[in-house]
Amino acid sequence: MQGSKGLKALNRVLNLLQRLISISGWFIAALILGFGIKSGLQPFLAMALATVLGIIGLVVHEGGHYLGARLAGMPVLLVRIAALEIQVQRRGWRVRWSPQLKRNRLGGYVIPATNPQRPWRSQWMLVAVMGPLSNLVVGLLALGLGLYASSVVGAMCLAFAAINLSMGLANLLPSWHVMPSDGMLLIAWYRHRDDQGAALAQARLTALTVAGVPSGQLPVADLQLLDQGAMPEPLMAFSYRLNAAQDRGDWPAAAQMSQELDGLLKARAGQLHGMSALIELLRAELAFCQACEQQDATPLNDSGLSADADWYAPWLRPRCQALRALLEGRRQQAEAYLAQAQQAADNSPVLSQGHSERLLAASLRQLSAGTCAASEKALGPER
Repeated sequence: MQGSKGLKALNRVLNLLQRLISISGWFIAALILGFGIKSGLQPFLAMALATVLGIIGLVVHEGGHYLGARLAGMPVLLVRIAALEIQVQRRGWRVRWSPQLKRNRLGGYVIPATNPQRPWRSQWMLVAVMGPLSNLVVGLLALGLGLYASSVVGAMCLAFAAINLSMGLANLLPSWHVMPSDGMLLIAWYRHRDDQGAALAQARLTALTVAGVPSGQLPVADLQLLDQGAMPEPLMAFSYRLNAAQDRGDWPAAAQMSQELDGLLKARAGQLHGMSALIELLRAELAFCQACEQQDATPLNDSGLSADADWYAPWLRPRCQALRALLEGRRQQAEAYLAQAQQAADNSPVLSQGHSERLLAASLRQLSAGTCAASEKALGPER
């Protein structure tokens, strides 16, 4: 207990020191710019420029994490820099403006998936260290340029050096606030030895799905570990099982999972903050399954998708539109929607998604063929 209190006190001290270093970097940059650039707009110009340089320093930091992930052979799923969110696709990028929570508006992060073919420890250590290392290297280069350059250019370089050096040093401190610092992650992964630990169940499942393993072939033991974990892990386990039922074309089993989701959300009602997009996607997939089971598009009327849903699952809306078109006999239009859904899934860095959409498209075509055959049989005597 005493040890726990001591660690919490140490973490508070390190958090305070981290903030002081970061603020000092910005303050020093603003002073350099204030004295180095003569303008009637001072000191506001200096503060504005220091803030801009701070954002560029954040780009350098997150770019370092991204570079570290790619050097380690890790697929990158998402990058955030302040309010700018970037999805890394197999071909190109998707970008949107999406402000964060108040407590982390000026932050950023890179979310890679582990490469299952390589040792985890070396991958994640490289990702953790490359962010602050990039700041330190760029900061030293900017410092060298600033010492030799003159006037405004020199002031900008020295200010940028202060921003980057402070950001690199602050992130190397081992602390935990909203998320663990790079220094904390570096220590944790340096001490890491067991890739099969319970705490890494979600990471293992993500690595496998990104590498192309279908949901129906994921390790059952890891899914069970997710069921027992804190949110959103049980929702992720539910998502994997639902996707496995969809891949099999088992619409009755998939549709019945709606009650399971309701029970899960009720049991974990106090842990659902920030999970509205995931819950929306799950309910939309369940509505899609119910429409397939009933061969009726009515359930889709209640599954209006938000911009978040289109952002995280751009294949879902066109697939639902394809189902509606097939049930209404508009086969040509349905095929266009299915092609759109397949294109979005194939461009996702999650390789299993393209495989899943192909299976779902085949199931929808069979469903449509069965519906047409039943209709023709029913109309037979009248002809």
